[in-house]
Amino acid sequence: MMGTEVIGKIIGISKSIEYSTPRTLIDPLIKEFDIQTDVCASRLNYKLPKYFTKEDNALSLEWHGNCWMNPPFDRNLGKWVKKAHYESQTTTGTKVCLFPVRSNTNWWNEVCPDAELRFINGEVNFNDEPRGLWWPMCIMIFGDKAKIGHFFTINYRSARSALKQKESE
Repeated sequence: MMGTEVIGKIIGISKSIEYSTPRTLIDPLIKEFDIQTDVCASRLNYKLPKYFTKEDNALSLEWHGNCWMNPPFDRNLGKWVKKAHYESQTTTGTKVCLFPVRSNTNWWNEVCPDAELRFINGEVNFNDEPRGLWWPMCIMIFGDKAKIGHFFTINYRSARSALKQKESE
């Protein structure tokens, strides 16, 4: 298991930095942006038929077309976001990225002016965990379909509630 997990009677923290995006968050984005490639996936958590794994080393590849990125949440996060930004400047398509808000970093300040931002209201439940990750999260969009300079919010709480209600019917 990744993310938060129950260990005995306390909640512990996983040692993994890979978080599988919930379908309630990614599916509407795939449809809206016609996303074709998942650039940060594994054979267990890919969201699209075309995907890059750690072994493919997506930081060294060109990202053509409309791409989804949910990178590892580690010290290389800035490299991933800067790569998505760079690819939006040098290739065609839209790069749609999910990651923790890091507005205190230099890389955020460098890429933000060229992006559309969607802040997520609610805890994102990665890996289909019942409890969500408490970090503030965002979707940053670069490229052809980005509404550069605009920001919005995604009411993830409502999306999760609607899904839970639908599943219980």
